[in-house]
This record gives sequence, C-alpha cells and structure tokens, in this order.
Amino acid sequence: MKFEFAQERETLTFTPRQLTALQILNQSCVRGFLFGGAKGGGKSFLLCRYTWLYCLTVIEYFDIPVLRNPIPIFFLGRLQGVDFDDTTLETWKECIPEDDYIIKEKNKEIIIKKRVKIQYGGLDNKKVVKKFNSAQYGAFGLDQAEEIEEDKLTELRLTLRRSIGGVPLPFKEFYTANPADCWLKDQFVLGHNKRFVYLPSLPSDNPFLPPDYITNMEYTLRNRPELLKAYRDGSWDILAGADIVIQDSWIDRANENVFHKPIRRIIVCDPAKYGDDETVIYAMKNTDIAKSPMPRIYGKKDEYYTANEMENMGLVFKPSLYVVDSIGIGSGVASILSNKGLPVLTISSSEKQESGVPKQFLNRRSQIWWYAGNQFGDNEIELHHDDQELKRQLTVPRYTYKGDKFMIRSRDEIKKSYGRSIDRASAYVMGVWGLQYAEEESPESKPEDFFTNEDLGLDFMSA
Repeated sequence: MKFEFAQERETLTFTPRQLTALQILNQSCVRGFLFGGAKGGGKSFLLCRYTWLYCLTVIEYFDIPVLRNPIPIFFLGRLQGVDFDDTTLETWKECIPEDDYIIKEKNKEIIIKKRVKIQYGGLDNKKVVKKFNSAQYGAFGLDQAEEIEEDKLTELRLTLRRSIGGVPLPFKEFYTANPADCWLKDQFVLGHNKRFVYLPSLPSDNPFLPPDYITNMEYTLRNRPELLKAYRDGSWDILAGADIVIQDSWIDRANENVFHKPIRRIIVCDPAKYGDDETVIYAMKNTDIAKSPMPRIYGKKDEYYTANEMENMGLVFKPSLYVVDSIGIGSGVASILSNKGLPVLTISSSEKQESGVPKQFLNRRSQIWWYAGNQFGDNEIELHHDDQELKRQLTVPRYTYKGDKFMIRSRDEIKKSYGRSIDRASAYVMGVWGLQYAEEESPESKPEDFFTNEDLGLDFMSA
C-alpha cells in the first residue's frame, strides 16, 4: 500500500525538523519512530498532528463513508491516564481543527469525521489495556514513553493487525520521550533495531518558542548540568541519580557552611496525615534547625495538640512566622494559631497555576521542592542539625516532567518506594520556602555600641 499523507498537511505549519519526521514516518521500512530529546522541540504537538493525519489519510485512501460505528485504527496514550488527559489531550485540542473530531470521554475515543476513531488512555487503566486483547489498530502513539517499561508494550504491539478490505494498514509505533537511561536508548538512539528510527527534537529547531526559552532553561537548570545537556542539547548520556532534587553532596556541603546573615526565625509544621505518618515541627533560625527548642516529632494528633505544641515552642523561640501545611488537619492548626493572633503562612501543596503557582510547575509542592533544591545547589543552605533520617529523606524525591511542567513524584509513590512518608524532609523544605516571608530581626546591640572611645579611655587620634 502506497501511503501518502492527506492533503490537509499542505495547510499546516510544521518546523523543518517536524517535516523531516513526517518523511521518515512515511517510509515503508520504518516500523518504530522516536521523536525525543530536548524539551521545547514540539514532540507532543507532532504526535497529535501525525495521529490526525494518519486517520485522514486512511479515510481518503479507502474512501471510508460516514459510519454509525467508526473503525478503530489508532491508539494514543501515555503511562498514566490522568497525565494523558491533563497534557496530551490538551495538546490535541490546541493543534487539531475542532470541526474534524468528537471526543467521547466515557468511551475514551476520538471520532475523526465520523469515519474512523482513535482509542486513547493510560496504560495504568485496566479497562483500556483489556481492549488490547481484541483490538486491531494500524498504529499507536505513546507520549513520554520513557515512563513506560518495554514489557508493558507486548499486548499493544500485537494489536497492529488492522486491515481494511483485505489491505493491511501501514503499521507504525510512534514514541515521544525525554532522554532517560531506558530501553528507548538501546532500541532507537544506539541503533540496535534497524527498523526503529530516532530523530532528535531540539528547542533550537522550533521557531515558535519564546526568544528567551533557552536562556530561561539554562538558568533553571544551572545546578543540573546533566539535565541541561539532555533538555537543551538532546543528550541521552543521563547519569544515574541526575533526577534527584537534592544531591547528597549538597547536604554535606551545607553541614560545613557558616553564614553571617540577617536572622529570620520561623516555626514550621507538617502535620501527620495518616496513622503511620509523623507530625514534624521545627524551629528554624535561617536555614538551620534550632537545638532549642528541640524539634517535636510524634505520631498523628488532633489539631489542638499540635497547635499547642507550636505555640509553646514560640514562647521560647519568638518566631516572626508560623508555617503550616494546610492539607488535612493542618488547616485546623493554622486557624487555631491565627485566632490567637499569631502570624501564620499556610501552604497547600496541591495548589496549581490558578492559585499563583508559576506555569512551569505542576503544583505548589513541586515549586517548593525545586526552590529548596536550588537553594542547596546555589550553596545558600546552612544545616547542622544532626538527624540522619532527615538527611536521607531530603535525597529521596525525584522529579520528572508532566508535559512541560516540572513535578515531584507523588507522596504515594515516594511512600511506596521509600517505605514511609518523608515528613521530616517535607517540613524542612517548607521551612526553607517560608523563610522568604519571615521578617528580619534587628541587629542585636553589642556592649561597645553604648560607649564612646572617650568613655573607655581610648584616644585613637593621639595614639
């Protein structure tokens, strides 16, 4: 079957790199294609456009009429369905003419011109995966494929057997990915499978990006050279541990630091959310954890108990601000403290862009961890607190990207991999964040400030 893209392609705007990708995909000898590498190269955009063009081309080639039950010919997905809905599906809506399709969310289907359909969803959805047992597609596309283990693709690959009128469709596997040390590197980048072709996507190839895009990327990733090489230059030479938010060496360096900065005092609390979590309260003098009053760490208690602990610590420590995670009972703790006239900053880790979170972060929690990581990376942290569990917890979170948004792995994912919640680290990074909003103390008066040289019997001029 000679497969030429539908005429609609001529009316669209593509970058030169994206046009090259379409030419490669159109070659009959190419079975798998990876459009991956740097961020900002238009990977998800091209995946959606290619899926749409594939469907239009099949419609034209076979002259498919309007059908009551359109033919399924393509699967479009990602590892997690919620990520697909939040990112890939939104990209689809932005770049595909709305008159050409109907989305049926309940059935997880996109109907193209009432003739063929795309089935979509996450590989974490058992109902979606179950369809693979009987499904027949011509092609599939997976966004952010570095998230997916190759053995999860076996059943999906077996669905590539769709024929129309006895003529098989061109069978294609389209992947987008950010660089990672995974099977994609072996299969595509290193060229171990001759039918699988890799084409780098680079921000420098995309004329539609803001002019300061790369400059902002270089600043954002200033402490992460491996990630900068990956996301700016498309390098797949990712070192193990490059995605750790706070590096071990940064924590060791913070333990050696002694700064002389204006003093800010806060008391920060991450209340336990579940029975096996810890409630953690730290008194912080700048970025260090004070020895007096000692930290309070205990199991789940009600909001009155925790508010009372924080208030009692404040009587000794005299903070200018109380910082509280407002998820769960934290909102009650904050209300009790506020009603007593104490200055309180509440942090809701799930807050998103509509609540003032910058667009490059998935939520407030991701922003706070990234900020703390940069403070460590920029050598702005002094931390002498002798708690090995806190130090271990600080190095647990890893980050990834959800579409174009930076995100920290979820609490549940971390708890599953680490075996417990990282409540001590969560409290500490909230404290580092909260210090921005604390008041600086007035410099303490020294004894010599109250005496003149004459009072002390000193005369430097005559000396």
